Amino acid sequence: MPISDVKYEAARDEPEPLDCYLQHAQEYQTTSKVPKTFIRNVKSYKRGQQQVRLPWQSILSALAPPGIASGLDVGFSNWALSIITLSLYTMTKSTSIIFILGFSLVFNLEKKSWSLVGVVIMISGGLLMFTYKSTQFVIAGFILCLLASFASGLRWTMSQLIMQKSKLGVKNPVDMMYYMQPWMLIAIFPIALWFEGEKMFDNIQKVDWNQPHQILWTTTAVFIGAILAFNMEIMEFMVVTYTSSLTLAILGILKEICILVLAFEFKGDQISRINFFGLLLCLGGIVLHVMQKILTNKKEIQENLELHSNSMTTVGSVEEDMDTNMPLLTERSTSLTNLLNSNFSTDEDDDKEKDDSSEVLFNILQRREP
Repeated sequence: MPISDVKYEAARDEPEPLDCYLQHAQEYQTTSKVPKTFIRNVKSYKRGQQQVRLPWQSILSALAPPGIASGLDVGFSNWALSIITLSLYTMTKSTSIIFILGFSLVFNLEKKSWSLVGVVIMISGGLLMFTYKSTQFVIAGFILCLLASFASGLRWTMSQLIMQKSKLGVKNPVDMMYYMQPWMLIAIFPIALWFEGEKMFDNIQKVDWNQPHQILWTTTAVFIGAILAFNMEIMEFMVVTYTSSLTLAILGILKEICILVLAFEFKGDQISRINFFGLLLCLGGIVLHVMQKILTNKKEIQENLELHSNSMTTVGSVEEDMDTNMPLLTERSTSLTNLLNSNFSTDEDDDKEKDDSSEVLFNILQRREP
């Protein structure tokens, strides 16, 4: 939340927000190189094997789309923040949760349910009511923010798809950032050059190189901002890895609520009755989402335990009576398939480590054959 406040204030005061983001993105790439190399060496030492490097075909087909979407998301967001108010930005950017839900359903990351749609409607509608007030409407900033929301939905759902369900092995946030940052630069650099290239060139000519302390101060400020944003993005990727992109979006809405509440409390903004009801509606949607996740996780755990128990029973039956091996295997095949599909990741290394019940049955049948 404090990082978001710094980001907002910096974007409001920065005359070239895209130029600022380009500097941060370059620092991202440099910063992610160090921990990536360290993690790779540690893994290689522990496993006794080298880390798999991604081929260019996989990078182009899998990592380029979310990288480009990330660049457009951050670039358009910073650009919109420089020309519209915080309330309008929060109201418009909250639509990203709708895009995330849509892409999650398209990519089969979330199960279709009316309760999920209800949670999204409650949160989006509540945030709209909470931020509703007389504010200056700028059509250009509104469109930019809406485009950023669309890119954000594509960015996080594809990131979840890659980190949870792909065979690329990119499950570490640092690795994900390392491979995505070049595409983020490619996406935003032409736009920044088109709209702010002349300003950037003029500012470079105006730099007084005889004052090294000023140059050092500016470089340090940019580097500190990049470090803060780097840590924030690592946490975001960790949330996506262990939960979902929709959960990350809902947590982002909660962050925006905290920022606006602090604005009401410390900046003298007035909260109306409709704002208060919107806050309650938004918080209610967040609570329902948390309860839904808890119940879903409990149900999945119980189903996995039942499947495991049934599989062990099947193994015992196979050992007692070999004549019923094939019927038992056929009857349990559906349950075994569900058990294999219950895990998000399909990484080859993880599949080798799992001793699932279907492999046990297959090995027993092979040993019992005459």
